[in-house]
Amino acid sequence: MSRPDDSGRDDRESIVGEAGERALVRPFHGLVIETRRLVLRAPTAIDAPAIAEIADNPHIAQNLTSLPHPYRTDDAIAWAGDATEDGEQKHLICLKRADGRHTPVGAISLDHRRGARLPTLGYWIGEAWWDRGFATEAAHAVIDYAFLHQGHARLSVSCRVTNNASRRVIEKCGFQMVAQELGHSTFFQAVVPVDRFQLDRRTWDSLRRWEPLRLAAV
Repeated sequence: MSRPDDSGRDDRESIVGEAGERALVRPFHGLVIETRRLVLRAPTAIDAPAIAEIADNPHIAQNLTSLPHPYRTDDAIAWAGDATEDGEQKHLICLKRADGRHTPVGAISLDHRRGARLPTLGYWIGEAWWDRGFATEAAHAVIDYAFLHQGHARLSVSCRVTNNASRRVIEKCGFQMVAQELGHSTFFQAVVPVDRFQLDRRTWDSLRRWEPLRLAAV
């Protein structure tokens, strides 16, 4: 089994560790998660105009339950400034570029939204970057961090029953459907049906076949 490689790479970590290894516990704050194509980092107020430009899209908002529409810069500033509690995550998803810069393409979070009992995964990708696997790639990394470093036993995620793209992401991450519920849609200002899924540590550990988690210090 692979272990973290400490040879001259104090600021990075590649992990294919066993779920539940307490020696791997780390705080969330002050870290950046990297994948092959993406950088997941904390959003800031400086990012707000770029976030708003991407998120202010009815094709995105209608597929989610809580994203405001229209989505303004003030909404992005409020989201970026909202505190992250222990055991939660909040990332701006950025695409790596050949010139070394990063382009924001979406957002992903893991939190107890609306009083949820389990940590709940949420994500969206700007329409210009759909169908390129970015949501799945980001979700894999967030899930790995949740189980390897935050000690969660089970995660939850939901999607509108009409959101087939999100369902594909959820299934690629190993989540299993547990219920169909009703949720309030901010976009439609109405109650809509949603499917809810869960993923436990044992299932994640047995199914995980994606790239190792990599962490970089800010």
